[in-house]
Amino acid sequence: MTSRNAYATLADYKAYVTARGQTTSTDTADDVVIDGLLDSASRFIDDETGRVFYPYVQTRYYDVPDSRELCLDEDLLEVIALVNGDGTTITSSDYFLVPKNIYPAYAIKLNDVSLLLWTLNNLSSMENAISVNGIWAFRQNYSRDGWKVGTTTTEALDLTETEFDVTASTLFSAGQIIKYGNELGIVSSTASGKVTVVSRGDNGSTAALHDSGITVYIWQPEQGAKNAVLEMSNSAYNRRFGNSTSGAVTITAAGVVISPRDITATAQAFIEGHKDKI
Repeated sequence: MTSRNAYATLADYKAYVTARGQTTSTDTADDVVIDGLLDSASRFIDDETGRVFYPYVQTRYYDVPDSRELCLDEDLLEVIALVNGDGTTITSSDYFLVPKNIYPAYAIKLNDVSLLLWTLNNLSSMENAISVNGIWAFRQNYSRDGWKVGTTTTEALDLTETEFDVTASTLFSAGQIIKYGNELGIVSSTASGKVTVVSRGDNGSTAALHDSGITVYIWQPEQGAKNAVLEMSNSAYNRRFGNSTSGAVTITAAGVVISPRDITATAQAFIEGHKDKI
């Protein structure tokens, strides 16, 4: 099983526990348990903060605002296409993200010097007139730290191919989110010179044709989220053989649960500091 959108991978977990002097299991059934814990801890953080820390592509719709600033209801990292109510695509020279130079964005504002205004749709309605297709998530310092260069492809990709020939695969591991063009994928396995994804057009993105030689980027989760997931998962894993005195439930391959006892002080501090205030 490959975790989808977990904030730490199985390889991250094994490196984490090894650095702390713990022994890592080579049992594949154990790996399934760990993957489940990483996923469960990640979703716990999502639920508690009211936001997500993994990138997804989505088109969201907004009413025409009464100013030049369009307020958003989710954390925006990157605009793929901004379409006005009249169907016109607004180019990046006509707007900027708010706040400037800080991620994620909570609004899009038309430049003061732009002649454009937000417009009604073809039914002369202001409701859901403006569409924003973009990459959404919470990631501070996105332009600098959001994506790391992983490799380049050595073959053209059709719309269905899930195994990519690449110049190098050493930086990749199962569970990572990758980006090539505007398409996202989740790594399921690697081999020498090859990276395989679970499916094409993952996390809401659209499968596309890609030329040989494109750059494949690796998502870098918010470090605090990654640390919190590793801590919580390790805590749960270490009590997997039975109930704790606090009433924490048994962890098995069939049912993976993060209990209140597993929420470390560091994890709780991250959660409290990143709750969505909207």
